Amino acid sequence: MSLKTRKINIDSQAGLTLIEMMIAMVLGLFVTAVIITVFSTNVRSNTENIKMIRLNQELRGVMTMMVDELKRHGYSSISANADFMNDFNTYYPPSYSSSCVRYSYDEINRDPSGSEIDGVKDPDERFGFKLDGSTIKWTRNGGAIGTLGSPTCNTGTWTPISDPNLASITTLDFDITGSVNSHGVSGLTALTTTMGVSVYDVTITLTGKTDLPHSSDANDPRRTVTQTIRIRNEAPKN
Repeated sequence: MSLKTRKINIDSQAGLTLIEMMIAMVLGLFVTAVIITVFSTNVRSNTENIKMIRLNQELRGVMTMMVDELKRHGYSSISANADFMNDFNTYYPPSYSSSCVRYSYDEINRDPSGSEIDGVKDPDERFGFKLDGSTIKWTRNGGAIGTLGSPTCNTGTWTPISDPNLASITTLDFDITGSVNSHGVSGLTALTTTMGVSVYDVTITLTGKTDLPHSSDANDPRRTVTQTIRIRNEAPKN
């Protein structure tokens, strides 16, 4: 083989040109960008799914507590005592709309004496739920109940039962339309029975939202939970 031929073979085995290297780098950056985009999209989607799951769980948990509590309204260890049953009301003053409910039932007192249920309506057997800002609160020591708006929903010690980090509550509504009520609420139609016990039909609507980094406050996703329950009221029938 001549020297000339050998030189040609050596030259043909030379490395990549600058243009080829730049094309390879661009392709590599493009592939890397696609991978990062897919990864970040999956991470964001998983984060949003987790937040939505937590939002749903928070709303369901709060709704379950309210339903379970309200179903206990009116119970007394003395069947002839209607004091507890008389203490149910939703509040319609302009400052609260229907976002507050007050109720009462006989239970084991939480005082140091540990006295049992006794049929006597004590201060710590007057309960309530209300929407305060973006948080649902509950009280077990609400003071006297019996007349519309007295006391207001500011009376008593209220404890948050919803976590604002999981759900920002935008709506809490207790709708008793169609139920009998003797505490001054107008525009309601009696829902009674000819025998037995008349009831309150209470529809609870709870709406909450969760904050997502890529959305504005107005566009944050919301979930609404609605449930209707029946509660014994203060007008038993013979």
